[in-house]
Amino acid sequence: MITYSVFYPYKDNSYFNMDYYCNNHLGIIKRYFGEKCKGIIVVKGEENDNKEPNYTCICHIFFNNKKEFTEIMEKAKPELLADVKNYTNITPTSKIFKVSMKE
Repeated sequence: MITYSVFYPYKDNSYFNMDYYCNNHLGIIKRYFGEKCKGIIVVKGEENDNKEPNYTCICHIFFNNKKEFTEIMEKAKPELLADVKNYTNITPTSKIFKVSMKE
């Protein structure tokens, strides 16, 4: 199992519409990947000891393997990238990880 993880670093004067992200943007993922998407976890950064979070949002999307993910992502990528401006002005970064444990 792998996770495609997307990171939105915290920046002063940035915006991130969590409602739009969860209810619209991730819907694009679900539409393209269907049952091949094995789960999604979205976490929102919170202040800690009066310090801003390192990340505004991190999203982990789970798939059985990298090959399945890569094949479908090539088709979904243009629509996903075009949608980013609808919920944030933060430039995201992404990384694929091998999952060691998921309960």
